[in-house]
Amino acid sequence: MGDTTTLFRALSQLRASWVARGWSWDRRFECVASTLIFEDGPRAMQLVSTALPERWTSKTLAQAPHAVQEVATATGGVRDDQILFASAEAPLIAYGLWWPWGGESTNISVRVGLAGRVGYEDQLTLRELFGTLED
Repeated sequence: MGDTTTLFRALSQLRASWVARGWSWDRRFECVASTLIFEDGPRAMQLVSTALPERWTSKTLAQAPHAVQEVATATGGVRDDQILFASAEAPLIAYGLWWPWGGESTNISVRVGLAGRVGYEDQLTLRELFGTLED
């Protein structure tokens, strides 16, 4: 996924197939976010893995590309039950944060954002793709 057209096509397919209600803009991390119930987790995991095939956990993060490690640092790290997904290493990457939460992990938050050389147009395209321009 070296070029932005391919990157945004993969994100568009993720949005089109998504299992939960919708997406919102997360101002804290400047990414889009969606919450789903635990039962939708396996299908959602498959969709995220298809769009963002690189997968990093708390145990493997030290071997991740620098841009991925920066995302982890900026978002509070990766706990044992969390996963940081990413597109292939390139000047602009997309990432996905998989965060289970709630009593016995009954919900999962998924955040999708951009890292690396992110321009204003890139952020605008991301927000437009996920329908969060008004947030």
